[in-house]
Parts: sequence; C-alpha cells; structure tokens
Amino acid sequence: MTHTSSFEIKNAETFFNEMVLPQYEEFLRNNSSSQYALLTTIMAYHLYEWVHKKKFTLDEFKAVYPAHNLLVQDFEVARNITNGTKHFSNKSVTTRTQKGFSSAFSDGFARPLIIQYPDGTEISADQFLRKLIEFWKEQKANDAF
Repeated sequence: MTHTSSFEIKNAETFFNEMVLPQYEEFLRNNSSSQYALLTTIMAYHLYEWVHKKKFTLDEFKAVYPAHNLLVQDFEVARNITNGTKHFSNKSVTTRTQKGFSSAFSDGFARPLIIQYPDGTEISADQFLRKLIEFWKEQKANDAF
C-alpha cells in the first residue's frame, strides 16, 4: 500500500514544514507545557519514518548519519518518550517538572521540563528538542528529504 496523503501532508518535507516546525514553535512559546513538549518529541521522532519510509533503529541511524552518532542517544530517548506516551510505559527515560524560565532566556537559566537519560544525566526539554529540530533543519537544507 502506498501512502498518498493525509489531508495535505504528502511527504517528509510537508510533514516537517506543516507539522513539526509549527509544533516546535508552539513549544517555544510555552515551554512549560508537557503537551507541546510531548507532541514535538513525537513528531520529531516520527519524521525519521517519513524521511526513510521505515522504522528508526539505532544501527541504521549510525550508518546513515555517521557524523551525528552523538544524536543516536537523543533519538532513542525520543523513541522511548514517544512510545511511553502512546502506550503508557516509560521504559528507561524519566521526566520531571520544576520551576523554570521561558525559552526566550539563555540556557543558563533553569527550564520547567527536564528529561533524564538512562545514564542519569539530565537535559531540559528546550535543549533536547532544539537538538532534534536543528538536526532535521540541517537534513532539509542538505536536501535529504
């Protein structure tokens, strides 16, 4: 079965432009919203499937994007968050909230949504999502989709 269109979303580029980027912008306007953080994570993760027309795997990501091997952990975390959100299971990633500042402030200020990696390190949802979105912007600029 060939996928032709979901409304006007026909390919990876329109999915990115019409879904992922606007959702990310909503998150940046309200970075304390778990709704916006989760939806942005889900969309940025699933963009991999739109681009490659198959599911994400760690080995394939490393092979296709050898210059971005450090991002493989972020995509694995995004997969765990995505699946945990869809299927009500957390896997190896935990999240928490705290008092924090908006995305308009520098990363030196605390942020309201925090993601904890399996190794115990923490990152703000702002920094996490920025890495995913910047990766996809770079891929688009390089005509990868």
